[in-house]
Amino acid sequence: MTATLVAAPAATSLEDLLTRSGPEAVALSGAAQSAWNGQVIEATGEVLGLAHWDGTLYLGDSILDPLRQMYERSGEKQPMPDLVRYRESLATILHEQAHFLGPAGATQEAARGAFTRPGGRQLEEGVAEAWAQDHLNDFLTRLGLDKVAPGINDVKGGGYYPAFVPAVRILATDLENRAGLNRGEVLNALNRQTAEGQLPLLVTLLYNSSRLPELDAPAEAAEVRGRLETLLRDGLPQLDAFELLPPGFAAARSRSTTGALLDRLHTELRSAESDHVPHPTACALPAPSPTTTSRMVPSPHHTALSGLAPPSNHSGSAAPGSARSPDRRAAPAKALAR
Repeated sequence: MTATLVAAPAATSLEDLLTRSGPEAVALSGAAQSAWNGQVIEATGEVLGLAHWDGTLYLGDSILDPLRQMYERSGEKQPMPDLVRYRESLATILHEQAHFLGPAGATQEAARGAFTRPGGRQLEEGVAEAWAQDHLNDFLTRLGLDKVAPGINDVKGGGYYPAFVPAVRILATDLENRAGLNRGEVLNALNRQTAEGQLPLLVTLLYNSSRLPELDAPAEAAEVRGRLETLLRDGLPQLDAFELLPPGFAAARSRSTTGALLDRLHTELRSAESDHVPHPTACALPAPSPTTTSRMVPSPHHTALSGLAPPSNHSGSAAPGSARSPDRRAAPAKALAR
């Protein structure tokens, strides 16, 4: 579970903010550990942020300069565009710290190997960004930055990775609906994993959202899980084609592509479940007896009005008690009997 939000004293400087960013990300996420080594290096060029495999956090001037300005104006009311810049810089820091999170015993070597496999990068970047967007206000409050830059919690930034974030949100929401989980539970669980554990966890959640755990033998379970993993590793890399599109178009293509991927995953689960449904066997009907045959074949006088006397051959008024064609209004039940 995500740790309870705790209001803490405000970070008094940019250095204090950076030092506290790692531990606060761990506490906010509920992860067992962070691979961050505590070092921050100011990067040059076009780099915004980078969680290096050696545990070092690299941040570009475009991230650090707005935060230096924020502290120069600490406590002052500031224009909305500046608040947006501060917020986006802080979102990048939280995103990069999310990359360092993992379960106990996780290694960067294993995470790096998994990150380079098909589907690994798309899933991890989407998870880190979606989680950072959802928890940014909590992160700012834990660092007391709503006091340093009043109003920063009320503005919205654009966010990054529009080709990956919608895909992660669709997959997470679908699993929460199928398994009856709380909103955000799947995303939080994925964020507490490194790339090594994220895709296997997604496969496990998909498999467990079906009836298959109650039906499959171990060999069958491994086979189905393998097919689900293959579908994910084939489908997620398709999102790369949308990375350079404008954000709105990238998000739209991401949603449609992920919808098609979900259809394939659901079809795989239904197909695997149907393998356990017994097929009905043909049943042989008993040969008809003479008695039943006689009842089944109507006589020449048998009509839909069975049980009524046949009409009289005499014309004119019928004698009391004689039969005539029934009045449908008087005897609807008999007239409609089958």
